[in-house]
Amino acid sequence: MSAGAEVVAMDAEHALVLRVSGTLGAETAQATLAKLLDATVTLPPPHLVVLDLRDVDFLSAAGVRALGEFAALRAQDGVHAAVLLDPGALNATILHRSLPAGALPVHASVEAALAAAPAPTGERHLGEQLAELTRILLDATGIGQAMQHVVAATTIVVPHARLVSITLRDPGGRYFTPVEIPDIAADLDDIQYRTGSGPCLDAAHPDGPAYALDQDLARTSAWPQFAAVATAHGLGAVLSPALLPAQRAGLGGALNIYAHRDGITETDRHRALLLATHASLALQEARSAEIADLERTHLRRAIASRDVIGQAKGILMARQGIDADAAFHLLRRASQDLNVKLADIAATLVRKHTTLAPVDSE
Repeated sequence: MSAGAEVVAMDAEHALVLRVSGTLGAETAQATLAKLLDATVTLPPPHLVVLDLRDVDFLSAAGVRALGEFAALRAQDGVHAAVLLDPGALNATILHRSLPAGALPVHASVEAALAAAPAPTGERHLGEQLAELTRILLDATGIGQAMQHVVAATTIVVPHARLVSITLRDPGGRYFTPVEIPDIAADLDDIQYRTGSGPCLDAAHPDGPAYALDQDLARTSAWPQFAAVATAHGLGAVLSPALLPAQRAGLGGALNIYAHRDGITETDRHRALLLATHASLALQEARSAEIADLERTHLRRAIASRDVIGQAKGILMARQGIDADAAFHLLRRASQDLNVKLADIAATLVRKHTTLAPVDSE
């Protein structure tokens, strides 16, 4: 997608929430529309899609038209769309004045959007959902898009999934995440890659189990460093079904499902194993060159994020007289309190540290 806008699927227990960030100008509007449509080609079709536009810093007329077109196209499939914004925000005013009444209602919370949306018409049978997922995966333009579809479907089909990601293991034994995921999920994947320990690594290893499961990470865990990060984010359970190795590309992997403590049921586990099978079938079509490109993209994202977070930590350490761990805790707390990506918080601090007031470390 063109630079300037990102679309990331968030929690979808009751509605599919898509966080849109960056700029929605004339040069990025159509690319953003394509990504929104791609993110909602999932199973079962979400009853409600909520577009979280709180991180959109510029909304042009072309951007408004793209959002309106998205809502109209989804409505043809019986999917309702709404926007998450402060009703008094500038972008909310722009939408209100530019779109027909009711075309894309604005709400201050996901709960308010759910309350205002029409009641769902009933659930589709799991077999129908998986058959449709098979068709979607066959139509995917590449392994990256196919894996993104699997993540989106898992977020909805597995009832208690709070966050979902995918780990791939290349022939050299390097682990990486081939899809865009929320910051917290990326944080959970990254701690496993950096420490060489975690459920997704166990499941993705050629000699690993069919799945790794821990229902209470707050207790003694096989992966203490991962468990500490997960519980700090309020997540207490993890399920990582293994992906069947792709012989042609030499790939392995795991589907990673993060949930609340004791939150993973037998239904969740059975559905996750079925979805992992679908991901495995898509993986068989992966080409070595495509996998190498996905690895490079993952590495660029990781390096850029770590670099700016490192700079922000240095600024906080100098200004507050604290150590690196305390500085990172401040950044993470601000990210959670403001519901803004940690890397974006860090980038803002680096960019504006000469004009921002000192951060309270208490």
